[in-house]
Amino acid sequence: MQRSQQQVKINLVKTKLTKREKRQLGEMIIAIILTIPLLLSMIPVFPFTYLTNPWLQLVLATIVIVYPGRGYYKNMYNEIFRWHQLEMNTLIGLGTLLAYGYSIYLIITPQHYHLFFETAATIITILLIGNFVSNRIQKKVSQGIEQIVTLKADEANLVDKNKNIKVINTNDVQVNDQLLVRKGEKIPVDGVIIEGIGYLNEAMLTGETKLIEKQLGDEIIGGTVNAGEAFYMEAKKVGSETVLANILKKVQEIQSQKPKLQRIADRIAKWFTPFILLVAVIAFVVQYFHFYPNDLSHAINIAIAVIVIACPCALGIATPLAVAIGTNKAVKEGVLFNNAEVFEKITKLDAIAFDKTGTITTGELTIKRILGPVDNYPYIYNLEKLSSHPIAKSIIRYFSTPLPEIKFSNVSETAGLGISGQYDNQEYLLTSYKKTLTTYYIDPSLKAEVERLATDSPILIALVVNNTISNVLFLADTIREDAKQTIANFKKHGIGVYMISGDNLATTARIAKEVGITNYYANVSPIDKANIIKEIQSNNKTVGYVGDGINDIVALEQSDFGISMGQGSEVAIQASDITIIKPDIFNIYKALVATKLTRKIIWWNFFWAFGYNLVTIPLAIVGFIPPIVGAIVMGVSDITVLTNSLIFYLRKVNFDK
Repeated sequence: MQRSQQQVKINLVKTKLTKREKRQLGEMIIAIILTIPLLLSMIPVFPFTYLTNPWLQLVLATIVIVYPGRGYYKNMYNEIFRWHQLEMNTLIGLGTLLAYGYSIYLIITPQHYHLFFETAATIITILLIGNFVSNRIQKKVSQGIEQIVTLKADEANLVDKNKNIKVINTNDVQVNDQLLVRKGEKIPVDGVIIEGIGYLNEAMLTGETKLIEKQLGDEIIGGTVNAGEAFYMEAKKVGSETVLANILKKVQEIQSQKPKLQRIADRIAKWFTPFILLVAVIAFVVQYFHFYPNDLSHAINIAIAVIVIACPCALGIATPLAVAIGTNKAVKEGVLFNNAEVFEKITKLDAIAFDKTGTITTGELTIKRILGPVDNYPYIYNLEKLSSHPIAKSIIRYFSTPLPEIKFSNVSETAGLGISGQYDNQEYLLTSYKKTLTTYYIDPSLKAEVERLATDSPILIALVVNNTISNVLFLADTIREDAKQTIANFKKHGIGVYMISGDNLATTARIAKEVGITNYYANVSPIDKANIIKEIQSNNKTVGYVGDGINDIVALEQSDFGISMGQGSEVAIQASDITIIKPDIFNIYKALVATKLTRKIIWWNFFWAFGYNLVTIPLAIVGFIPPIVGAIVMGVSDITVLTNSLIFYLRKVNFDK
């Protein structure tokens, strides 16, 4: 029931946003239509003199303030009387009400001074235009994130004990439910295959268009598509626990959090509004009593200009928009930020340490070579098909071309001893090569060749035929395709690279050499991994660590910046700052580039927002910028920040691959 309500909530939010946009557009158009006559009345030679009628201007400005602009005054009231914190809406409200109220005073008096109705209306109109454009950009940016919701399957085929199929809502799927996934259907929830073979399109998660074969016991992710024949699965993670739900949750969390730079800006903004109001009062007093004695209109004109031009609207959109765009770009590249601190932490990175297995390597064994007769391949393949050992999957995967089917008899599999079977009066055994040397015969030349090549492969499997070692299979962990390029790019940016592994020295040294890492550690315990990180940090270095397993938790916590591979353990992911969704180590480098670029945009937006105030406020104080021009300049400031963010959104990032 709770999940169903959550789904309804998501849909309602989308509907409300659409209605809100329509309302915003309508209010913006009304404000523009009513403000244009007020602006035209300022043109001395404009033929329609009736537009200068003060009562007409009062009506037009009143409608703009009361209807399209009502939200700003409601927020101003809340800031003053409920939240007791003067912010942007207070400046907007006071500036426009001062211009509006003083204009009414001039009408009633009556005095032959210039009215400020157009100033009040223009400020509201420019703000409405800026908010509408900002929301449109924000929505455009969020569309990629909203697509995550659409990836979820709406229905699932529940299988009961009698193999009867019942179509249910995906939200009603429970852990351990058995489900049928037909060809072309989305995987409804996360789980494992319990019958059949699946060929999944995981492009939504990994970006890879090639089909991934999933066999008995393999994990599958909800939202991916079955491009092969039907298979049965068992649900393991449902509702908010699925990979898809967690990605959406993380993205929403990061966009709602504030980076350190934004928190600093918020602290400044907390005192900014009272400071500007004080400056406006001082400017009014100085102008009225010193520079232009008894000229109330001029003094109020200065005060309004100071308040209007100081409105920190650009400051309010500088960070959220950049963070939303940066997060969106990162997700598209397979990078998931786990907190807002990433924008600060990663830019200070001096060194990065990698775990070996599952990070530099895929964590999956592959056959590097097979010594011995090719004619024995069908026996190896068919015997391993009967095995439940994890290594058997790696061996089966190696034989991609179809091999003749062989049916063994008297098949026996014993943990630690391998699998054996009989065929055509021959005895076949697949077991660890090391365990065969003292029991079975091996040709001296084959043994010499195995010893010569063994350093490249930590795992050796022997095929024994009638007590004679016939073939030897060399298996090793596979280095990720982009590992070498990733390491080279980090080095190019002046970041030191380390590899810390619990594996033996020979294997660790070989892999480190292949990917270009000169600083490596082998035979390291989980605690010692953290100690090595601490030692590197002692040289005043900010250190990142990349891991994927439970044994990496202590190191991830010790590091200044943790990165976990998405296929790793949940606790490792929770302990990290960034999760690499796609199984591509180059995405770690992409994370560095994306966060640095996002931070650069945030800094630039802040530079413009603050720089604009530093330049224009003094000019407004001395009377160089009238209120109407101040409103326009304020709008230009907002548009500059929006344009800068939009360019960031449209810009194609070069990752130097």
